[in-house]
Amino acid sequence: MTSKARKVWTVSIKGTFDNLVLEDDLLPPPPPKHLRVQVKSVGLNFADIFSVFGLYSATPQGKFTPGLEFSGIVESVGDGLEESEWLGKRVYGATRFGGFATFLNVGEEYVKKTPDNWTDQQAAAYVVQALTSFYALTELGGISDNKTVLVHSAAGGCGLLALSICSKYKNVKVVGTVGKPSKLDLLNQKYATNENFTFILRDPSNDFEKRSRQALLEIGLQEQDGYDIILDSVMGKWFWPNYNLLAKEGRLVLFGSASFTPTGNMHPIWNIFEWLKLGWKYFWRPRIDPMQMIQENKSLLGFNLIHIYDKAEKLNKIFNNMQTLQLEAPHVGHEFEFDQLVEALTLLQSGNTVGKVVLNVNFN
Repeated sequence: MTSKARKVWTVSIKGTFDNLVLEDDLLPPPPPKHLRVQVKSVGLNFADIFSVFGLYSATPQGKFTPGLEFSGIVESVGDGLEESEWLGKRVYGATRFGGFATFLNVGEEYVKKTPDNWTDQQAAAYVVQALTSFYALTELGGISDNKTVLVHSAAGGCGLLALSICSKYKNVKVVGTVGKPSKLDLLNQKYATNENFTFILRDPSNDFEKRSRQALLEIGLQEQDGYDIILDSVMGKWFWPNYNLLAKEGRLVLFGSASFTPTGNMHPIWNIFEWLKLGWKYFWRPRIDPMQMIQENKSLLGFNLIHIYDKAEKLNKIFNNMQTLQLEAPHVGHEFEFDQLVEALTLLQSGNTVGKVVLNVNFN
C-alpha cells in the first residue's frame, strides 16, 4: 500500500488565525487496525479556536493540525481489519487533533458507520458534541425521569443535542438559554408543542437568576424549586447565578468557557488589548469555597472530553449507551468549503451561529 497525497491545515505559531496554513502533505499507509478515510466533511468546535490561539492546554506542542471530528469514506484498510467490513463504507469519527485534513488514518475504535439517512455534514457534526452532552447529562449530571435541567447555549451544537437527550426522558423539564434573540426562533419552533421546554435570553446577566426562576413557572414548577442539573459551557458572569439556581443535591456541570473566547486574534504584540482583557477575566474568574458546597448540598463538576479519548474502551461504552437513545441527526447550521477554514472559525468565534459549523471537502 502506498502513501497518499493530501492537504492539511497546520499551525506553527499559535495566537492568530492568520497563522493557519493549508499545506500539501503525504499520509503514510494506515497502520495495523487503522482505516484510511477520504474526508468528506469536518466538524468545527470551540476547542479548535482555543487551540489555534494557544489557549487550550491539551494542544500539541509545536506545529500541529487542529480538528477533532470528521466524516468520509473508507479508502483503504490496515492489517488486522477485514476489507469487506470497511472498504468503501461511509463513516464518521473522532481524532485527537489532526482532523483538518483531506485524508486521515484513524484507529478502528474511533470510527463508526454513518446512518444511511444522514448526510456527511450531519455525521461530521455528531460525535464530539453528542458525547459531550451525553457524558455531561448522564455520567456527571445523573439525569433521569422528572429532573429539571438548565441548558446554556441551547441553540449551539452541544445545546441542541442536550435538548434532544433530555426529550428522551419522561417528564424532564428544561429551560434553555441563548445569547441572541434570533436564536429563540429555532428553539421555539422546534419545541413548540413540548410544554416541558421553554427558552430565555442569557443577557442581561444582572437579572439572569431572577428570569431563570420565573421560567420555571412556564414549565409547571415554582420559582423556589431550582434546577437539578445545569449544563454550563459559558461560565463568566453566569457562574454564580447558576450555582444559586441549583436545588438541593443539584449538579452544576462545567464543560466550556465561551465567555473567555477572545473577540479578535491573540497576536502576542499587536493585540495586547485582547491579552489584557483575557487576563482581567482570568483574574476575576469564579472561586468557590468547598465548605459552602457541603453546607448547601450542591455539586460542581467539570470535564474535558478529550482526556477520555485515549480510554477507547470507556469512550465506546459511553457511545454505545448514547446510541440506545436513538438521537435525531444533528442540526447543521453553517457550511463552508475546506479552504474557507479561517472564515468558518471566525463565524464560530462571533457567537452568531446556530447548530453546527462544518467544512465540506470537495477536492480529494
